[in-house]
Amino acid sequence: MKIDNLDFGEFIDFSVKKRFGIITLNRVHRANALTLGMLKDLTKTIEYCQTNEKIRGLILTGKGNSFTTGMDLSMVNGIDRAIVKDLEETAARIAKLLYNGKPVICAINGKAMGDGVAYSLCADYRIAVKNSFFQMPEIFSGIFPGAGTTVLMTKIIGIPWTKRILMFAEKVSAEKALYIGLIDQIVDSKELLMEEAIKKAKFLSTKNQTVLKAIKLCSNHFLDKNYNEAYKIEKEASAWYEHEDKEQFIKDFRKKFD
Repeated sequence: MKIDNLDFGEFIDFSVKKRFGIITLNRVHRANALTLGMLKDLTKTIEYCQTNEKIRGLILTGKGNSFTTGMDLSMVNGIDRAIVKDLEETAARIAKLLYNGKPVICAINGKAMGDGVAYSLCADYRIAVKNSFFQMPEIFSGIFPGAGTTVLMTKIIGIPWTKRILMFAEKVSAEKALYIGLIDQIVDSKELLMEEAIKKAKFLSTKNQTVLKAIKLCSNHFLDKNYNEAYKIEKEASAWYEHEDKEQFIKDFRKKFD
């Protein structure tokens, strides 16, 4: 679809509500499986949200009964290494944009597989319908689960569950995902899913955006740092009000974690 003279592609629906960009994957006939073109359109849409001053965060969701089943393997020729590399780099770019950018709410409307799990890991709050499930089937095709999946999954749910999901392709129900910390909330229907996502967006959109972004960056990256190193950076974050240009402060602050 198009907005502000920008084309976000045939399979990306986009709107803005409560100052949050709502990105909806809409390739229902293929369970929202991702092609390279769709990934590039998704990148463009996320970048639009990250750079638009009127937008304070993102809601990522899907249409139909699937959030996304991940990469559309029928579109990939394993012999063409250039295409595979492009796919991996684009997926990793999306993960980094979500992980280090504005607040992200993931509204998981059904099954999430492959990149669907990877992108939900990058979100700050994950809501799922009760009949959703999560699975990483890459091991069946001999594909390494990239895009930061192993990095973030071990941080969020720990090493044992990461191995069960990535090495054994274990299917995880919404209830189990909530128990192990893969998601934050379960709702009974898709209608309630968006209601809850919008409610969270409304809360975040009314708060100090500089503080929110700084909290997100510190929370996402301090696990890898020792106390003294992390506290030094935390003190810089707490002094955000000393900077006249708040957007430039966040841009410079983000570089500490690149």
